[in-house]
Amino acid sequence: MKKWLLIFVLNFCVFTAVDAQFDVHFTHYWQLKNFYNPAAAGESDKMSAYMAYGNQLSGFDNNPKSTLLNIDAPIPFVRGDHNLGLGVLNDDIGLFTNQHLYINYAYGFKLFGGRLAVGAQLGLVNCTFDGGDLILGGESNDPAFPSGKADGNTFDFGAGVFYKHKHFYAGISGIHLNAPLVLMGEKNEIQVDPYYNFTAGGNIPIKNTLITVQPSLQVMTDFVSWRTDITARGTYSYDEKEYFGGFTYSPGTSVALFIGIEMMNITASYGYELFTSGIGAKNGSHDIFIGYSMNLDMFKKEKNKHNSIRILQ
Repeated sequence: MKKWLLIFVLNFCVFTAVDAQFDVHFTHYWQLKNFYNPAAAGESDKMSAYMAYGNQLSGFDNNPKSTLLNIDAPIPFVRGDHNLGLGVLNDDIGLFTNQHLYINYAYGFKLFGGRLAVGAQLGLVNCTFDGGDLILGGESNDPAFPSGKADGNTFDFGAGVFYKHKHFYAGISGIHLNAPLVLMGEKNEIQVDPYYNFTAGGNIPIKNTLITVQPSLQVMTDFVSWRTDITARGTYSYDEKEYFGGFTYSPGTSVALFIGIEMMNITASYGYELFTSGIGAKNGSHDIFIGYSMNLDMFKKEKNKHNSIRILQ
């Protein structure tokens, strides 16, 4: 078991180096726009909170497991379109645990019948490696591999722009733009490479029906490797509920299916990603999204107008 664990960790390190991405990819990427782009914080004009969970390469021992928590909202009692977001990503990858804590700020203004926002992200990257179960055979004293726990953290930042119209949205962002270097003890370090994200989507109602087609696209790259996700999603509204489902095709990587429901300001969805490589369908990735949104009309800055009534006795 431990030998297989080492093989998995080393293979995943190679896979990660090729992918050149520190942050995990989620099947429900269109629900997580403010995770991939800080300028999307507050884009719904509501307080929104969500949890996303990914169980990747299921069936393998010590497979990657990722949990993302995020909350964002317009800033109350402040004039103008100012928005804040807070989030934390926890990513367990074999003997590694990577964490990304971040604060997003976005400022929006009206443009061409829609809303353009610019945003910035300040974050803290934390990496931990637990070498207690690592077996190196005759190289057990190799200083390149910590024999115990090694960890470190450093700051990073990102930026983005995001445009939203009633019929479509589009955004571009850069995350880990300072290429943070995490020092783990005296002899080990992890370089977190910047990556760039482009996303776009549309909202196409079908005339005289309760069905809406919502295509979307996401491209992630470090200009060495690329991942493209093309999604076809359909929604059906009935009795104050919205049902949705669809599929995502990632050329050269995978096909994902998903289904979900939105009711009473709560959204729940499940997706399964099948890799088109030799891994096999049963070793795909499970993806769960749960979100909640609340209208913040109570914080509107317009003063209430009253008629003055004089009571005469």
